Amino acid sequence: MKMLRTLINCKRVAMLALCFAVLSRIGAAQVWIASTGTVDPSSLSTYLFVGQLAYVQPAVKTGTVTLRYNVFPAGDLLKPITQPCCESRSLVVRFLDNGSGAQVIVTLKQFNVRTGQLTTLAAFDSNQYPPQSAFQEGLPRSTGGFFNFSFAQGPIDGTQDQGGCCAYYVEAKLIRSAPGGTPGLGSISLVRNLAP
Repeated sequence: MKMLRTLINCKRVAMLALCFAVLSRIGAAQVWIASTGTVDPSSLSTYLFVGQLAYVQPAVKTGTVTLRYNVFPAGDLLKPITQPCCESRSLVVRFLDNGSGAQVIVTLKQFNVRTGQLTTLAAFDSNQYPPQSAFQEGLPRSTGGFFNFSFAQGPIDGTQDQGGCCAYYVEAKLIRSAPGGTPGLGSISLVRNLAP
């Protein structure tokens, strides 16, 4: 059992390649921020990593793999967006969905460390794209969400956090609802959208 846990932890570290890209679409330099994915305990018997790619194990007829990634306060995430008419934030996902037996759902979550409230800020669903037998990139199809990050990172005055209110993470679900369904995850990016 101890050997199995060590193997699982090694695979988690290998997931460093599956990362968040914090991209600017306004011409500034790209900042790449990596986050090691954590496999939900309910998915320990169903997940499969092949290099940087995540899948549901082939032997699993139907099942879900849930992965979570921390979001770090860096790059454009720290820059406020101020124009509801012209700016928003979205998820861009490189995914595999080969048809009705597969689905990839990715959500950006905000957890308020003061109130305990959990909010979904952005979402991606592979069912909004035509199925393909190869990985494809899901680009934002709408204006996305108008929100700014408020990372709870201090400064601390005694026991009071004088900084922001929240911690952020991305949750990815790879769902095989029928035999032959092949959901896969290649990468997740948080992007800033500008209206045309």
